[in-house]
Amino acid sequence: MPYRTVYDIAARGYEEWLFAYISAGFATATLVVFLFFRSWKHRKILLTVTCVMVAVTFVLPYWDYTRLKKKLESDDCLKVEGLVTNYWEKIWRDKDASNKWQNYHYESFMVNNVKFGYYIRGGGSAAGFQNNDSIRIPIRDGMQVRVHYYDEPVITNGTVDNRILKLEVAP
Repeated sequence: MPYRTVYDIAARGYEEWLFAYISAGFATATLVVFLFFRSWKHRKILLTVTCVMVAVTFVLPYWDYTRLKKKLESDDCLKVEGLVTNYWEKIWRDKDASNKWQNYHYESFMVNNVKFGYYIRGGGSAAGFQNNDSIRIPIRDGMQVRVHYYDEPVITNGTVDNRILKLEVAP
């Protein structure tokens, strides 16, 4: 059966460049402080904050993206083909850890008893399929799809998160 690729992590490229630019700007500002304000006693605190911020906003997301891209190109990538079943979607509003209101949007479906779920808005990693483009893919029960995925163990609760690396739909 012919399929049309609607998402491919390798073809899309890294998408979080805004955070990379912010990290680079903050690192540059820290370098300026180190070069021109040698007597400022809080320079080490600024350096520590900069290193943590760069790691969280750029290094970890970029590492996650390159790791998943390599999984798609390797033998570790699993593939399932069939009809979408048990599709559901939930949109809600709740307070986050800082007690501010946050909007959440989650979508889930199954293909041949393999469950996929991802945050469209409000949580989760940016690497991998999230169906959050300006034109969303209308996933519904009965759609014929082929999904290339990586079954990543979740450390916190012992479950498995099937991260979609490539999604193809039948016309």
